[in-house]
Amino acid sequence: MLSSVYSRVSSQVPIDSGTITFRGITKRFGSVVAVDGINLEVRAGEFLSLLGPSGSGKTTLLMMMAGFETPTSGSITVGGRDITHVAPNQRAIGMVFQHYALFPHMTVAQNVAFPLRMRGVLKKEIGPRVERALALVRLQHYDARMPSQLSGGQQQRVAVARALVVEPPVLLMDEPLGALDKKLREEMQIEIKKLHERLGITIICVTHDQEEALTMSDRIALMDKGKIKQIGSPIALYRAPNSGFVADFIGKMNFLNGYVQAIEGARLYVLVAGHILGIPRSQLAPGTAFVTGQPILIAARPESIAITETSAGSISGEIETSVFLGSQRKLIVRTDDGTQLQILVPFDSRAYNEPGRGRIHFTIDATAIRLFPREV
Repeated sequence: MLSSVYSRVSSQVPIDSGTITFRGITKRFGSVVAVDGINLEVRAGEFLSLLGPSGSGKTTLLMMMAGFETPTSGSITVGGRDITHVAPNQRAIGMVFQHYALFPHMTVAQNVAFPLRMRGVLKKEIGPRVERALALVRLQHYDARMPSQLSGGQQQRVAVARALVVEPPVLLMDEPLGALDKKLREEMQIEIKKLHERLGITIICVTHDQEEALTMSDRIALMDKGKIKQIGSPIALYRAPNSGFVADFIGKMNFLNGYVQAIEGARLYVLVAGHILGIPRSQLAPGTAFVTGQPILIAARPESIAITETSAGSISGEIETSVFLGSQRKLIVRTDDGTQLQILVPFDSRAYNEPGRGRIHFTIDATAIRLFPREV
C-alpha cells in the first residue's frame, strides 16, 4: 500500500531528476577553505552519507546543495540542470534538520501543510497530499496532535513528512537524528532506511556518527579538511580502508607498529610485537608499496583477533580490563611492546571476566589486516 501511495506522490517527478553532480566545488570563508575542489556524482535513488569529523566540510557541501551557501567555484547539477545559483525555493529539494523546527502552535497536519501553503498549492490539493505524506512515515492518525504530544522520534518523522510533501526528487538531511537518544536514534535509522527503500528518491545525509552512516547508506563519502578521503559502500570502507585516517574513523580499529621483514612473491612478512605475520599483498592500501625494513602500521579489527591457548606463533599480552557488552565481552589488552588492543570474545568467556588474569596469547587473521606506511 505504501509503495502505491508514493507512486502517486512522485508521479510528476522522473526519478532520474535526482542524479546529482558536483564539479570542482570549492567554498572559502575568507582564508579558510571549507570545501576543496570536490568532484562527486550521487546516483539517482541513492542514499549517500557525508561522514566526517567536525570541520571536515560535510555540512558546508550540503548547504551548497540546498542553496543556503554559494560555491566560491565549481558547479552543481541535478539531472543535468545547473542549480549552482538557483534560489533554494526553486530547487525542488526537501530538507530535514537536526532540530525538527516544528511550529509548536500548529498541529501535525498544519506543520506538514505549511510548505505547500507557502508554495501557493491549491487548498483542495493540500489535504490529500498531507495525508499521503503522513502515511509514508506511518503517522496518518496523528494529524490532529500538537508537536508537544509526540515523542522525539515521532516529531522527527513529522519533519520528514514535511520535507516529502513537496514531492522532491532529492531529500537532504543534516544530522537528522542527532537530537535523539541512542535507542530512539537506532530505531529511526531503520525507519529512514526502510522509507528510502520504499520511495527510491535520492537522499544525501550529513552525519558525524559512523554507525549511523554504516546502517543507512548505499555509499559513504568520508570527508576531512574539505576533501573526500574515500567513497564507497559501507562494507568497502569497513573492510578496505585506503588510509590510516579512514581505518581509524570507520568502526573500531587496532593499530600495531611493525616492520617489513621480507617480501616474497604475493606475501609480505612483517615483524610485529616479536611475531612474524605473513600478509597477502591484497591487504596493502591502494597505491602503496613497501620495501624490506620499512616501518609500517598494521590495522586489525577487534573481531579479527582470536585468543589461543598456545604461545607458539602467537602474540602475548596482559588483560588490563574487561567490558561486558551483552552478546560479547571486550578485552583491553596490553602487548609486550606497550600497544593497547581491543579484542572481542563471547560474553560467556568466564576466564576473561576480570582483569589481571595474566598473560594471554592471540593471533591476528592476516586476511583481515590492512597495511599502511608509518612515519617514524
